[in-house]
Amino acid sequence: MKTVTTRIPEDDEAVLAELEGEMSADRSEVLRRLIRQGLDDWRKERALDQLRDHAITLRKAAELADVSYVEMLTLAAEEGIDVGYTTDDLERDLDRI
Repeated sequence: MKTVTTRIPEDDEAVLAELEGEMSADRSEVLRRLIRQGLDDWRKERALDQLRDHAITLRKAAELADVSYVEMLTLAAEEGIDVGYTTDDLERDLDRI
């Protein structure tokens, strides 16, 4: 693992202390989890933005977001992004397998 040092506002420090108790984890573990969640969310948002702009395919978006094709299809549908492939199409294709 790599060590990273940063400064945070005092209000955030109080929230981190609260999370430590809720998660029964130390400060480092809480921060690792928050960073991981933030990076996962950022990857998905970035992939969805590119998909919305028709800059990448659904498969490439799934790869960038590090999720399955089906999960990316679901995320795109939730965001109202038309990818030209409906859940009915997916169900039909899965029935063929």
